[in-house]
Amino acid sequence: MDCQAAVVLIVSENKFLIIKRAERKGDPWSGDMGLPGGHVKSGESCVDAALRECKEEIGFEPKIVGFLGYYFPNNVKIKVAVFLGKYENEKIKIDNNEISKYFWISREDLVEQDGAYLYNNYRIWGMTFRILRDYFKNFNNIHLL
Repeated sequence: MDCQAAVVLIVSENKFLIIKRAERKGDPWSGDMGLPGGHVKSGESCVDAALRECKEEIGFEPKIVGFLGYYFPNNVKIKVAVFLGKYENEKIKIDNNEISKYFWISREDLVEQDGAYLYNNYRIWGMTFRILRDYFKNFNNIHLL
């Protein structure tokens, strides 16, 4: 498995975890809604990067139960591995330098509009929108590990 970054769609029953990235200068996703994850370090596997980034950003490593495929952000040319993770009642402790908020959201909480999902006053767009859309559409065909 070859990637430059990795993220995890963490699910718990009928909800999934969405983060709001902290506002940071130089971060192309500053303030965006997204999934926990980040860049792969030298010598690190995609899944190890996903788990490390989750631990850094939200305070725990989810149980990886599936692989959702590779995605590419709209604004940077990198290959992102997307994993499906299971939440097992771990304590969430966000790193305020990276994450400003988190939400447990169900499919029913989202409104699709103009190539994005709206959740309350937040907009989930780009790669995260495509990951969620594909997850909802292909839920029964996901490759579980």
